[in-house]
Amino acid sequence: MADENIVSKTELKSRDFVPRGRKSPSPINTSLFLGMRVLDCVVQYFVLSRGFGTGIIKLLGGTVIPIPETLSIGIPLIDNLGLSGYRATLLTMLCTTAVKHIWFATCVIEEAWTVQGALGVGTYNITCNTLNNLLFLCAATSATRLSAGESLTNPFLVAGVSLFVLGIGLEWQCEIQRKAFKKDPRNKGKPFTKGLFGVVRHPNYSGYTLWRGSLGLATSGPISGFLIGSFFLWDFWARAVPALDEYCTKRYGAMWAEYKRRTPYQLVPFTL
Repeated sequence: MADENIVSKTELKSRDFVPRGRKSPSPINTSLFLGMRVLDCVVQYFVLSRGFGTGIIKLLGGTVIPIPETLSIGIPLIDNLGLSGYRATLLTMLCTTAVKHIWFATCVIEEAWTVQGALGVGTYNITCNTLNNLLFLCAATSATRLSAGESLTNPFLVAGVSLFVLGIGLEWQCEIQRKAFKKDPRNKGKPFTKGLFGVVRHPNYSGYTLWRGSLGLATSGPISGFLIGSFFLWDFWARAVPALDEYCTKRYGAMWAEYKRRTPYQLVPFTL
């Protein structure tokens, strides 16, 4: 069993929102993060359904897509939302990401959340998702400009959902694999380098990038999806990966150096 080298966040030059180094409970700050993720779901519901989003588009001088027929499947909880099938699908995708983050915060992460981290990550998600849904509501950028319109057969929605399932599934599976590895006392002080982490060093970031891009595809088409995915890929490459590399280098030393040698690609196999 390797000795565990604890690295304090104050020792790191790189800065990101993720708590690192200090393993301790933080119920108040964790609850703040959970509340922010739940709030995001509520905000996005109002953006998509209650005129909040359309009001912003009109205020900025844009044209709003036509009001669609609401979904009716005989289940009051769903029917009473007053959403079209398309919008209900978008909201479901966003709520799925919130559930994933809540699971991560309560079942996986061991480090203590800070107030700044909880508010930062929560606000970041609300902002990104709101902007994405505004692109959907604006007639000039909406994926519904295709002849299929705001229907469940819209190819942008179908492709977006498919890639979303792949991306969120990839990210989730990464955390499940790593959690199982860390749970074994024999692996204390060791980095996880198997499974999906044996393909690239940060496959969870790759999954995140994919589902973020897929949301852009579903709301405003392939160009938007590509640009959003490219932005997050760049952000991870330029910010998050260097920050995590610094942390892991200090924590795991030679083991991390050997892992980098054996797994040279960070996010995309044979590319990046």
